[in-house]
This record gives sequence, structure tokens and C-alpha cells, in this order.
Amino acid sequence: MAGLFPVIAGCMLVACAADKQPKTSSLTPDTRLQVAEAAEGAGERDLAVSMYITAASSAPREVKLQLRCADALTRLGKITQARDLLTERVKEMPEETDLTRALGLLYLVSGEPAQAVAELDKLLTKKHQDVRVLVDKAVALDLLHRHAEAQAIYRQVLTASPNDPAVRNDLALSLMLEGKIEEAREELASTQDLDTSPERLKVNLGLLYAATGEVDKSRQLLGDRVSDSELSTLTAAIKSPPAEQGTGH
Repeated sequence: MAGLFPVIAGCMLVACAADKQPKTSSLTPDTRLQVAEAAEGAGERDLAVSMYITAASSAPREVKLQLRCADALTRLGKITQARDLLTERVKEMPEETDLTRALGLLYLVSGEPAQAVAELDKLLTKKHQDVRVLVDKAVALDLLHRHAEAQAIYRQVLTASPNDPAVRNDLALSLMLEGKIEEAREELASTQDLDTSPERLKVNLGLLYAATGEVDKSRQLLGDRVSDSELSTLTAAIKSPPAEQGTGH
């Protein structure tokens, strides 16, 4: 509570001062956000959720504030409240593409990839070449086991940005999910020496080397990050991807 007390005390002082003046809104949206963040940091989850919702409602056309509050609600596990907040704001401000993208991503992380695709497609009718949205959609398609469609998008993005390690990593994971281990390894192998390659890319390549029997190369990349037993379990899973699920397409 130590971090929360000064903020709340300050708000109480503001409220007391306001009692001596004509009635106005005693707390600004930013102040409410500060209280919410302090409450969250102090473990006061119910207060934090209440203040995040109140902060968002007090300035409904401030897009960045809506995004911060929705993100915080998601972080606190309040997916329904975050979705309701973003859905309402998208209806009010359909021109604000960041809100629509955030709603799509929320559906994605909450296990509703089909709905995520629907939201992201709305954006792509307006912004055909938005790389962030294209990659978001590809991830959702992979979760729907529509790997060929996802890979086509990843390759489209890589045509314009061939040295983007994050997208190449996503493409490799898509290939891996489809059981195309050799192709996945080839995609990552070309980037393993890049200084800018993220750690996760090297780890994934190490796992793919292990899955194709190249243990020495695998260990060079993985080091002691993964134990022998963990490596055995992971490579077995890679070699035997989950069965495709019907998607109605």
C-alpha cells in the first residue's frame, strides 16, 4: 500500500479543496489513471479495475487512454471488460484504426482467432499494406490451422522486408506447425549469424536442428538454456505436430 497512499492522499486533498469551490470534476482522467496504476502496483486489483474503467469513461475520445486502460484490464485478467471497452469505442470512433487493431489483438490473445481475423480484415480494407495488421492476421490464421494462408502473408511481408527476423521467425513457426521441419529450419538458418537476430529466433533454430538430428549445431545455439530432457520433449512435439482441426473452410 505504500505506493498507493501518496496518490490517494493527493486525490483526497484535491477533493477537499474542491468542496470549497463550485462543484467540478475533482479528478482528471490522468489522475484516475495514476490511481489505477498505483492500486495495481499495490495489489489492490478491484480498485485498480474500477479506476481504469472510470478513467476510460471520463475521456472516451482519448484513444491512447482507452488503449492503456484496455491493456491494463487485460493484464489484470479482465478480458470481458477490456473487450467491452474497446468494442464500444470502435463503434464510437470507427476511423481510429489503433482501436480496431487492439480489439483484434484482444480476440487473438483471448483464444478467439476467427473473431480476430474478422476485426483485422476490417482494417485491411482501409490499409491494405499495413505490415503490423498483416502479421497479426497471419498469426490468427496459424491458430486456425490455416497455415498456407498465413505463410503467404508472411512471405508477402518478407518480400518488402527480407531482413525482418521477427516475421521470418513467425514464418518458420508456421512451417513447423504444419510439419514442414526442413523448410522451417532453412528459413531460420539464413538469419542465425545476424547480430540483430532476437534470442527466440536462435532458440527456435536450435530446436529445429535437434528435430532434424543435427545435435551439435543445436547445442551450439541452445547452450544450457534447455536441458536434455526438455530438448527431447520439445523435439518430439515438433516432429509430431497436432492434427489439423476443421475450420469450416
